[in-house]
Amino acid sequence: MKPKVSIVMPVLNGQRFIAEAIQSILAQTYDCYELLVIDDGSTDATAQTVKSFAGILDLKYLRHDAPHGIAPSMNDGVRNSTGDMIAFLDHDDAWFPEFLETQVSYLQNHPDAAMVHSDFQTIDVNGNVIEESVAVCRNRKRPSGRVFPQLFMDSFIVGNSVLIRRECFTRLGLFDESLRWGDYHMWMRIARNYNIDYVDKVLTKYRQHSSQSTRTAPVNRSELEPVGLSAIKKILELYPEIRREVGEKAVRRRMATLYFDMACAWFSNGSSSSARVCAGEAIRLWPANARYYILYVASLLRPSHALAAREGWRRVRSLVSPGRSVA
Repeated sequence: MKPKVSIVMPVLNGQRFIAEAIQSILAQTYDCYELLVIDDGSTDATAQTVKSFAGILDLKYLRHDAPHGIAPSMNDGVRNSTGDMIAFLDHDDAWFPEFLETQVSYLQNHPDAAMVHSDFQTIDVNGNVIEESVAVCRNRKRPSGRVFPQLFMDSFIVGNSVLIRRECFTRLGLFDESLRWGDYHMWMRIARNYNIDYVDKVLTKYRQHSSQSTRTAPVNRSELEPVGLSAIKKILELYPEIRREVGEKAVRRRMATLYFDMACAWFSNGSSSSARVCAGEAIRLWPANARYYILYVASLLRPSHALAAREGWRRVRSLVSPGRSVA
């Protein structure tokens, strides 16, 4: 018997891209799956687009009358799923045809792994490739096995590339709905208890565009705590021994990098005051890092000078980490 895969797809006003995402599921070389679309209160033609696929594949469409958020939507998908393994695909992303077959085969052949993820490529709003391989373009190697220490220091798993045994959710519970995005927190919980392995193959497409719910871009000025920091704080509450294992210095540096990333996002978006607050927090946590002071000083520039500084900053950031995303 083939293991059944439940594919959970949360969506809010996704009519532009969702048909492409579902078509990429239909193109899979592995055919034992169900798709659960969780419509989080869309007001566009998302529902009609999804329902046009009824009868073509095993489809469950669940709708919220009003937006509940990403984590609750993903949890509704998991609760209503029946598969042995669970995957997640955002409505604006896509899979290569061999994604499911590759990841299912890997878990079948590696019973010690509870979760597997892969390399991916980034694409723009029109589907043009930005990075053929994130691992190659960013020169980043991914570990396998007991990866918690590395994952704690770097959120390197992109959600559309994972396949997870149902046992993980049965034992550990669902996504934390108090977090704006619960995936990084969930991956760390799994890594704390199981092996997570990596397939060094490009199997998915991650779309970058201005309207996506990006993890690094700020939401509003009242929310100056990075999303990743919330997940870090939660995991430290759940497993306080982590501070002893990785060291307090490493914990502070991890928090500092998250504040610095948010400071960069604010600065690029033209909010020098918010960038300065976040850069100040990064300096407080890691006072020896010279880059933090450079950004802090740049945030003090006059508007005309700040504009030139932002353009230069964007160019440097694009060369250092093109198409950067938080997975």
